[in-house]
Formats: sequence, structure tokens, C-alpha cells
Amino acid sequence: MDQAFIDQLTRWIEIYGYGGAVMLLFVLCAEMLMRRQEGKSLWSAEGLSSIPLFALGPLLEGIFINAALIAGLTFFYNLSPLRIPVDWWTLPIYFLVAEFAYYWYHRVGHEVRLFWADHSIHHSAQTFDFTVNLRHVPFQAIYRLIIWAPIVMLGFNPLVLVLMTITAPAFQTFCHTTRIGRLAPWFEWLFVTPNNHGVHHASNPLYIDKNYGGLTMIWDHVFGTYQRMEDDVPAVFGITHPLESNNPIKVMMHEFVPLFRDFRAAPTIGQKFGVLFGRPGQTFALPRPVAAGHELAVEPAE
Repeated sequence: MDQAFIDQLTRWIEIYGYGGAVMLLFVLCAEMLMRRQEGKSLWSAEGLSSIPLFALGPLLEGIFINAALIAGLTFFYNLSPLRIPVDWWTLPIYFLVAEFAYYWYHRVGHEVRLFWADHSIHHSAQTFDFTVNLRHVPFQAIYRLIIWAPIVMLGFNPLVLVLMTITAPAFQTFCHTTRIGRLAPWFEWLFVTPNNHGVHHASNPLYIDKNYGGLTMIWDHVFGTYQRMEDDVPAVFGITHPLESNNPIKVMMHEFVPLFRDFRAAPTIGQKFGVLFGRPGQTFALPRPVAAGHELAVEPAE
């Protein structure tokens, strides 16, 4: 393995990551400007509630959490004798594997209730604009580690894998908006776009649990989770149990509270296990109020 090549690749990806941070600031400023031109307040109420999450989240994730994730993956990497070299000819393989890793971490975040309680923080906004990028989630490194450990044990360098995989959120900075319409059909089919990611953030039954891809839709097509935005089915953004508060603490805890309540009330060990690791909407659950207009929502839409 060429360590000099890995170091060079790391620098390139770091530059991309820093560029993503700059572009996030740019699109947030652009959002404020467009809202002002439309006669709206500079920030929506949901956007304002995201600021406290943004102030600490990216710093913790970028400096500490990803470092801890790489360290954890390195432990598993060192348990295996397998090694996939990092070179020009293996980069396409690393890219596809990184997309695969992102797809499954993202899918688990939607389809396992314990992890959904964390990931739903990002999905709880009922508006879909660039401020949704600020809704960072605190515990995603845990299920990233669980999903990615077997991959690094196949010999994929954990540093390169993580660096490649975390470029997806930087790319998706541009995908949290309704201001960009449908793009060329081939581009929509292959890449994550605002329309594709809008489907992912919608709670309509047609759009539930679709479009998990990071940079591309390749693995969504492979695993049957791709869904285009239909012209006659406008997206309803948010989750099936809408959060009726912009309090940052409630934004953080809105799914953990019913999760812990249901876990405590579940009468058997099996049902308690199901509460934690079952699919949202299909686990033991005490009655939960549903906001007006969402009575017909399908629970797994979260």
C-alpha cells in the first residue's frame, strides 16, 4: 500500500470537505437572500431551531466523532489479514464500496427503530430547504461502526473508506431544496438530486423509505429502493408523527421519548428487543397522538 498516495488522497478529500463547509455557508446565505426577496423572514422557525444543533454538531463530527469512528474501524481492520491496496486502479472499487457502506448505514438509520430515533432528527423538518442541512444527528457514528466493521475486515482501508463516505453529506448540501426542478432523466436516474432526495425526505406512502444513496442512486436500483418524484404526487415533507415544536431539545428527543416509553412498557423481553431493533411502526407501541392531517399516514413512512 502506497502511504504517500493515501496521504495525497486524504488531502484531496479534506479539501473537498472544507469546500463543502464553505458551500454550506454559501447556500445558507443564498437561502436567506431568496427568502428576503420573497418577502419572508430570513430564517424559517425550523431553520432557527436548527442553529443550536449546527453550532456544535459539525465540529464534534468533523474533528472528534469521525476520528473515533476511524479508530474503531481500524481495530476491526487489524483483526483481518485481508488488504485491498489503495491505488489508482482500486479507487473505483473503493468508491462503489463507500457508496454501498453509505447506503446501508443510511437504510439502517430508517429501518431500525433505535437508530431511527437518532436519524429522524434530520427528517423532522416539515420544510425542505437548505437549513435542513443543519439538522445533524448525534449518534450516527455508532451505527456506521456496526455496518462498516465487516467491510473493513474484508481489507478496505478504514481511513480511505470513511473519508470517501463522508463526502456524500457535503454533496447533498445542494440536494435539500425545492428550488431546483427536475434534471435530465439520465442524471436523475444515476445521481442523488434535489428531486431524488426530496422523495427521501417525504412521508407520502409512495415515497416512504426510498432513495438512500449518498452520491449516486446505484445501490437503490440494485436493492429496489429507488423512487422518482412523481408529478401527480407532491411531496409532504417531515415524519408521520410531526414534531409540533421548534425547541432544539424537543427536536433532539422527540423520537427517543416514545422509544424509551414503549421499551419500558413492553411486557416481554422479545417485545422489548423488538422495540429497539424492529422497524418503526411495526414494534410494540403505546397509543401516540397524530397531528391533524396525518391520520392516514402509514407509520413506516418515518
